[in-house]
Amino acid sequence: MGAGRGHGEDEVLTGSELKRRAKAGVFVVSTRGLVILLLGFAGNVVVARLLEPRDLGVVAVGMSFVLFAGLVSDGGLGAGLIRREQPPSGEELGALSALQLGLTLAMTALAAAVAVPLGRVAWVTAVMVASMPFVALQFPGRILLERALLYRRLVVVEMSQVLCYQAWAIGTVAAGFGVWGLATATVVRALVGAVVMGCVCPDGLVRPRPRLRLIRPLVGFGLRFQAVNATWLLRDQLLNVCVAAVGGVAQLGLWALAKRLMEVPYLILQSLWRVSFPTMSRLVSDRDRSTRLVQQAVEITSVGMGFVLTALAGSAPGLVPGLFGPQWRDAAAAVPGACLGLAVGGSVSVAAQGYLYALGDARTVLRAGLLQAVTWFAVTVPLLVPLGVASVGLGWCAAGVVEALVIGRATTRSIPVRLARPLIAPVLAGVGAAAVGWAVSARGGGTLWSGLAGGGCSAALFAVAMTVADRHLVRRTCAFAASSVRAALSHRAAEEG
Repeated sequence: MGAGRGHGEDEVLTGSELKRRAKAGVFVVSTRGLVILLLGFAGNVVVARLLEPRDLGVVAVGMSFVLFAGLVSDGGLGAGLIRREQPPSGEELGALSALQLGLTLAMTALAAAVAVPLGRVAWVTAVMVASMPFVALQFPGRILLERALLYRRLVVVEMSQVLCYQAWAIGTVAAGFGVWGLATATVVRALVGAVVMGCVCPDGLVRPRPRLRLIRPLVGFGLRFQAVNATWLLRDQLLNVCVAAVGGVAQLGLWALAKRLMEVPYLILQSLWRVSFPTMSRLVSDRDRSTRLVQQAVEITSVGMGFVLTALAGSAPGLVPGLFGPQWRDAAAAVPGACLGLAVGGSVSVAAQGYLYALGDARTVLRAGLLQAVTWFAVTVPLLVPLGVASVGLGWCAAGVVEALVIGRATTRSIPVRLARPLIAPVLAGVGAAAVGWAVSARGGGTLWSGLAGGGCSAALFAVAMTVADRHLVRRTCAFAASSVRAALSHRAAEEG
């Protein structure tokens, strides 16, 4: 394709079509995340019964290197093409593909060379890293589909990968191949993804052609964008180290379980983050529409996530021991602070982070991520000994407030939005409702049933309080959720998928 000529998936979208695709994307990506989480959990249960803990540790080492290789090879360059107003040309996609393919092939060769003298763990890592060139082949198609908000097609790719990975991993491990079954399953997953991507997005099949002059304009934004992801990854790893070093391995185990509980609300926010970036990139030149969308996003997210997070916090004293056993009871102490931090920071970042990225202001998001990490450590580490795992939740709460302040301030300098006021009623209602639910759950004996009662009580009280405070906003939130489902299940969406 010639420079400047668009792709079939990257047509100009009308306002109504953009809104429909964005709403459908929220439901599709959220559902996809939940299904993948459940499939992964079921697969892990089966594989864990067939392997030794040491085997899973070897795979964890390999996966760490795969994540690092992904960060380096991506470089955030794809994000630069997603945020741009004009569609990427075939030459640009080919240049990007050549760069990423070259980097991943070099990493694969290096991993194989290092594995020769180091033995089994290094060889398993080398096999897993060998999946990265196939991942690189998917990037052009992913860029085009993300720009067009065609998330049904992306979900087809991702679900195909997960199903093939689980089938290969379970089958080969059961056949006696042990850890090599998991390692080769990583390669199979990437290969299947590349093949399916070629089917659902033929325009993404481009010939890799090294042309650095086409990539150079994307490097600045791309590096800052990827630095944000690297900061989050490093923050999580260092936090685990600090919790283990200061509080002990038992506290780390409690935090790991509490963090797993937070994955469900985090999945919902991830779907909103993912959809907001390409959506705002389409609207950033229209200041009035961008302002309305950011304002609506923070209002609806604060209420919608308030239901989920309030119910989770109120149910924790019974839900945790009821599901996982009484030995995990103390993990519930981290949940309320984590929920509050996610409610504040998540609501603002969903509304504003995509807008800042669309402006090309990855520097502010990076600064927010760094300050968030520093705040989390500054609050958590001194309180670990006296408060235990609850300190990690308090650290998350403080970090969420800092993130909201930094991102919110940068956004309000660009467009006239109110990001703090919409949080007041949901936060106050959520804290009060969660406190009542916590008491119900704890006094009910800390069982699964008392946890469900506490969570239900919290959600009901939150709904009543928010209806009294702003019933129109509650209606708009429910209407948005319903329209997201309708948009995702519509005949038009089925044709696009």
